[in-house]
Amino acid sequence: MSAALPDDLSRTRVLFEQWRATRSSLHEKIPEPLWQAVVALRDRYPVSQLCRELHLSAGALRARLREADVPPAAITTPEFVPLPLGALGLPVADRSLQPTEAPLRLVWERSDGTRLQLLLPVSLWSRAESLCQAFLHP
Repeated sequence: MSAALPDDLSRTRVLFEQWRATRSSLHEKIPEPLWQAVVALRDRYPVSQLCRELHLSAGALRARLREADVPPAAITTPEFVPLPLGALGLPVADRSLQPTEAPLRLVWERSDGTRLQLLLPVSLWSRAESLCQAFLHP
């Protein structure tokens, strides 16, 4: 055993030694909990030291580390949910716009990908502004 091994690496080495002493066959695969323990050490020790201390194949360890680096399945974004103006506390306007009042379309998107889209008369800009501030700075 190497002199002065750090505790976490030393404990993992003991776990491997116990498993090797009790396994039923020389060709038995390393159990998943042991691989997980090694992967947890990857940020603290170089691959060469892990292989040397734990008696692992460098190729097998690199393959496990690549598997651990694969991101989980993509997170799905929620579907679009339309909200009527009344639900936002804004007055529900008459469908017919005044000739001088063109609709205003506003679209905001946060860094997390959440998007707010409003289509409303220009006269409601002051209320929409506070709503958008609340959306952008939760």
